[in-house]
Amino acid sequence: MKLRLSLFLLIIISLQRIAGQSHYNVEKTIFSSNKYDEFCPVIYGDRIVYCSNIENELFITYENREKKGLFNIFSVSKYETKWNKKPMVFSRNIITPFNEGPASFSADGNIMVYSRNVGDEAKVKNISDINNTLGLFFAELNNKEWTNITGFKYNSPKYSITTPCFSPNGQYLYFCSNMPGGFGGTDIFRSELIDGNWSEPENLGAVINTKGNEGYPFIAANGDLFFASDGHSGLGNKDIFLTRWSEKGWITPTGLQEPINSKADDFGFISDSVFSTGYFSSDRANTDDIYRFSTLVPQLFDCDTLKYNQYCFIFWDEKYPGLDSLPVIYEWEFSDGIKKRGLQVEHCFPGPGKYSAKLNIMDNITHNMFLTQSSMEFTLTDFEQPFITSRDASLNNEEMEFSGLSSNLPGLKIEEYIWDFGDGDFTTGSKVNHKFIKSGIYNVKLGVTGFNEAGKTKETKCIIKPVVIVSDNQALAMHLSGIELSVTDEPEVVRSNTNRIRQDFSVFNVNPEKEVFGVEVVSSEKKIRIEDPIFDPLKGIYEIKEHYLADDRLYSYAVGENKSLLPSYKVYSDVLYRGFSTAKVRMYLLAELSTEIEDRINRDFAELLDANFDFNQSMVAETSYHLLDKIVKILKENPDLKLEIAAHSDNIGSFEYNMQLSQIRAQSIVDYFVSKGIEKQRLVGKGYGESRPITSNNTADGRKKNRRVEFIILNK
Repeated sequence: MKLRLSLFLLIIISLQRIAGQSHYNVEKTIFSSNKYDEFCPVIYGDRIVYCSNIENELFITYENREKKGLFNIFSVSKYETKWNKKPMVFSRNIITPFNEGPASFSADGNIMVYSRNVGDEAKVKNISDINNTLGLFFAELNNKEWTNITGFKYNSPKYSITTPCFSPNGQYLYFCSNMPGGFGGTDIFRSELIDGNWSEPENLGAVINTKGNEGYPFIAANGDLFFASDGHSGLGNKDIFLTRWSEKGWITPTGLQEPINSKADDFGFISDSVFSTGYFSSDRANTDDIYRFSTLVPQLFDCDTLKYNQYCFIFWDEKYPGLDSLPVIYEWEFSDGIKKRGLQVEHCFPGPGKYSAKLNIMDNITHNMFLTQSSMEFTLTDFEQPFITSRDASLNNEEMEFSGLSSNLPGLKIEEYIWDFGDGDFTTGSKVNHKFIKSGIYNVKLGVTGFNEAGKTKETKCIIKPVVIVSDNQALAMHLSGIELSVTDEPEVVRSNTNRIRQDFSVFNVNPEKEVFGVEVVSSEKKIRIEDPIFDPLKGIYEIKEHYLADDRLYSYAVGENKSLLPSYKVYSDVLYRGFSTAKVRMYLLAELSTEIEDRINRDFAELLDANFDFNQSMVAETSYHLLDKIVKILKENPDLKLEIAAHSDNIGSFEYNMQLSQIRAQSIVDYFVSKGIEKQRLVGKGYGESRPITSNNTADGRKKNRRVEFIILNK
C-alpha cells in the first residue's frame, strides 16, 4: 500500500514537469449503475441531485421510444463512500408519469426549476411521442416540501425547453430549446428576471450556437459558461465547451481536454468557481454515467494579453502668437519636481498617481515666470491585471526568473500564482524560475487565484506574455535590436489608455469678451487696502484692481489690464523694475457689475466688516440687521451675484469648537438671506474659526473685532 501511494504521488508531481500528460483525474461516481442512466448532476446543500431512469416503487414506470424507463430526479449524499442501497427520490411532490429533470436551484436553495414533459395524464400513453414536448417548471420550498409548482410562461406544445440553469445571482435563467429563431437543432437561450417576471427568451448568438445542438448550460460562480455541443469542433459527439462574457461579447468557446471530453457524448458539466473539481455526464461506458473530476494542473482559459503600463508621455503646446519678438522661453513644470524647456518635451513619471503639468512662459532676462500658458491635471493608473515581470527573450537552457508580484487586482485577495510556460511545464509560486529547452516563441500564462472582496467567491484571472527563446547570443542580440527598433514613440498624454486628464487652463481658450490679462503684483489670503504702502511704487502710474480668486481663496491685486497679452510684457517688465519680483501675468474675469453697483457693494461690505458677534453667540447682533437688509437689496437687484459669507471667531475655546461655532454663524446669515427671498444656491456659508484673525486676541477689544463676518463676491 505504501509503495502504491508513493507511486501515485510521484505521478501527480511529475505532471507538473512532463508535457503531454492529462490535466485531470476522472473517476466514475459510486452511485452510477451499469444498467441504468444517471446524468446532469447539480449540488444542493450536501447532496448531489441528478436524473436517472432507474426503477422505483414510488411511481409507475413507463418507457420511452428506446424502451427505457422515463427519467426522474434522485439525490445522494456527496460524502457516500460505498453504495449498497437504492437511490433516494428527491421529492415525492414533483413526481408525475412524465420525464422529470434536469434541475437547477436558486442560490438560497428555496426555488427549484426543472424540466418535464408538457401535457396531462390523459396523454401519458403517448409519452414517447416526439410531439410530447418538454418545458420548465418552478417549485418553492415550504416547510421542507416542494410546493406551488408553476409552469414557465414560455412553455409550448410546439417546441421543447429543457436543461435549465440559474445564474449564480438568480438574475438569469439559461436553458436550451428548439424554439423558432435559433440556428438549428437546439440552441441555448436565457431569460432575465425583471420585476418578478421572466423576460422573453434571448438566443445567446452565433458564437455559442451552431447548426448542431447546444444544451446543458452551467454558469459557474465566476461567470464562466459551460455547455455541451455537437456543432463545435471537438473530440467526439457531444463535447463540453467553455466561454465567458467580455466587453466584446461571448468569447470563442474552448473545448475541455481529455479525459473530460472523449469520443463519446460528454455533457451535464458542473464545477466549483475555480474549476478545480466538479462533475460531468458521459456515455463512454455504454450508459449515461456521472463522473467526478479534479484538476491536476490548474487550467487557464481565455487569458488576456499582457498590457504594459505607460508612465512616459509627450507633452506639447503651440507657441502663443506674437511672442517671437519677446525675450521669453517655454518651460514645462511637472508636479514630481521636474522642469523641462521647450514647447514639446518627453517626460516619465515614477509610477501611478495624481500629477499635474504646467507650461510656463519664462522671462529670459530675469528667469522669472511671465505667464502660465496652460495647465492640466491627470491621474495615471495601472491596468488591472495579473502582471508578468520577466525578460522578453532569452537563450534556451538558460534559467529565467518570472515574478507575479506586480499584479494589480484591486478587490482580489491573492492566494495562489499559477504558471503555464507554454511548453507543457506548470508550477506555482509568486516568483519562479524556468528553463526552455527548445528555441521558439512561448506564450507564458500567469493565473492568479483568490477570493473577491466579499470573501465568498473564488476567482481566477490570467494573462499571457509571449517570450522568445533563441539558440545563441547573436540571435538574441538581433532579436533585442529588432525590439528596440520597433518601439514606438511615447504617446501624447491625452492618448494614454490609463490616463484620465482634465485640462485646467489654456490661454488659447480665453474669451476676450469676458476675460483680460493683468499683471499680478501681490496676492494675499487677507484683503489689502488699496491705500496700503505696499502699493506706493505703483500709485499715480497704474490703476490697481482687486480680484478675488475663489478657487484659490486669494485676493489678487493687478495692474495694466488688457485684452491682449503682448502689452502685458511691457507692464510686467516695469513692475519688476519697481520691486515686485514675484509679479506675473494672470487671466481675470471681467466684472459684470456696473461701476456704481460695484462701489455700493464695496462700501456696504466694508461697513459690514465691523458687524460683530456677541461672545459664544451664533447669531449676528440685531444692530447689524439693517446692514444685512442692504445686502439683500443688492442681491435682489443683481440676480447673478453670488456671495460667500465668511464667519470668524476669537481664540477663546478649542480650535474645533470655534470652527463649529463659526460655521453655525455663517449658516445663520445664509438662512437669514434665504428667509428674505434669496436663492440658496447663490450663497455659500463658510466658517473659518480662529484661523484668520485681523488683530490680536490678547484684549477684549481685539477678540470682539475677530468675531466678525465678511462677504466675498464669488463671481466678480
